[in-house]
Amino acid sequence: MRKSEIWAFFLLPYVLVLGLFSLVSYLNRQAIQSGVETLAKEQLQATASILKENIKELLDRNETPARILGRFSGLEDVYFIALLDEKERILDWHSKFEGYLPFSRRDRPAAEFWVVDSPLGSVFNHYSSFSAGDGRLYHLYLGYSLQNLDHLLARSRRIFWLVLGVLSVAGLVIFAGIYRLHASFQRASAEAIRQAEEKERFREISGFTAGVAHEIKNPLNSLVLLFELLEKKSPPELGPQISRGKGEIQKIGAVVDRFSELIKPLSLRKEKFCLAEVVRGEADSLQGLARGRGVTMELKIPPRLEVEGDRLLLARVVSNLIKNALEASDSGQKVTVEAGFRRQAVIFSVKDEGRGITPEDSEKIFEPFVSFKETGLGVGLYLVRKIVEAHRGKIYLKSRPGAGTEFTVELPGGQNG
Repeated sequence: MRKSEIWAFFLLPYVLVLGLFSLVSYLNRQAIQSGVETLAKEQLQATASILKENIKELLDRNETPARILGRFSGLEDVYFIALLDEKERILDWHSKFEGYLPFSRRDRPAAEFWVVDSPLGSVFNHYSSFSAGDGRLYHLYLGYSLQNLDHLLARSRRIFWLVLGVLSVAGLVIFAGIYRLHASFQRASAEAIRQAEEKERFREISGFTAGVAHEIKNPLNSLVLLFELLEKKSPPELGPQISRGKGEIQKIGAVVDRFSELIKPLSLRKEKFCLAEVVRGEADSLQGLARGRGVTMELKIPPRLEVEGDRLLLARVVSNLIKNALEASDSGQKVTVEAGFRRQAVIFSVKDEGRGITPEDSEKIFEPFVSFKETGLGVGLYLVRKIVEAHRGKIYLKSRPGAGTEFTVELPGGQNG
């Protein structure tokens, strides 16, 4: 599955779930608001009917508007109450919020019920008329507090954002897990394909190399015997030429031996040994190359760092990596060799300050017969990786053109004594 398909596979249901949840929450809040307003309307209408009958009776007794409204100013949830004459002039009023009566003949809607905002939240308004016993027309204006509804809606919104946040985080965590699993599967698949292709290529190369080595070794052995015979029977003045020819044949034999070594399966002879001694020994053997190139070596190796493995093969790994770093460095530069124990593994690294390796070359550098040196055969780093993987370890490359190269080997087990 491609990355774009992963995004589509996850994001579409994810957005759909969040969208449905938001819609359901919105409709739920609207239903709550509508239901509470309906109840408030019914309650306010019933309260207004009762109040109008009582006020009418008190007006017939010639009670003043102030005394009449004083009797009903403490009604629960009634935010304000006002009595108006037939010309909609306010005769008297009471409010739970002192000095606040949201009444305006100009702005009053024609409907019997409406909602306004107040300093204490929403207020449900009711405006109706009635006639007293003497036939005079009065108007009753009531305000019913919807503060409880506001609190309920605010709590509903808080819960909505909380649940939405939890769903979002949970979705992102699930997506991150799925994405990591997919990426891990993709890497594993790519590695499996790479190993399969490499095995097939190696099988073909092995067959070809074994055949070539067999066909070349016999004539080379005959040539070596012939040159040895010539050395004994030729005039002294031909000695240097014969020795040079014999040396060239031996070089060809060494190349054939290296190719033959490439196709042989590794047989590990594991033992516990001090890696610091091996590193120092290989570094000492390469001091001549370092001095010849004007390169300094710095060793940062704990004195008692131990590892379990094939001493000779791991020594070849150390030697090959240090030698490559020296050959990639110029005069005045430094090669740093470090080792340590981290997270139950031995870490060994070689870092140079040389030309670096391009990303394109980095992908091919561990392949057999791939070399970026003029005299290289392209088998050294392949054998290094082969040895490291035979020890169930890993090798990493970090490089950038112009900024040097660092090879890091990670071997399981070991001990920092």
